[in-house]
Amino acid sequence: MEHAIEPQEVSFDAYTMCSFLPDLDSSRAIPLLLIGYRHNEDPWFVWLVPKEGIRAEGLTDDPYYAKVLRDPQTYFVKKLGKYIEENGSVKRGIEMLIDCHQNHLAFTPLVFLHERPFSHPMTVELLAAV
Repeated sequence: MEHAIEPQEVSFDAYTMCSFLPDLDSSRAIPLLLIGYRHNEDPWFVWLVPKEGIRAEGLTDDPYYAKVLRDPQTYFVKKLGKYIEENGSVKRGIEMLIDCHQNHLAFTPLVFLHERPFSHPMTVELLAAV
């Protein structure tokens, strides 16, 4: 490795992972981000794609999701902010985000860590079309 990556510790009370499913019946998922929080704090976003997003070509022809992929940071920060404002709770805002977006944007269930570090591997659950 030419440049060493400085590891950073991230500690959450709970987290979810969001992936993009190009096709609803696909086993191929593209991890986009982790959203986590600590009690009485703002949410944390851990981006798994570059800040400038990813190219939608070959992934989706849908203009809505193409826009999300091109600028995921703006989309998720704005969408989660809306849900948090509606509920007055980061936890409930994340739960609403998960509940309202389970098609091409697939979220894992909210995992509660109860003050433990990541003690199990993270998985992506591929959900079937409803």
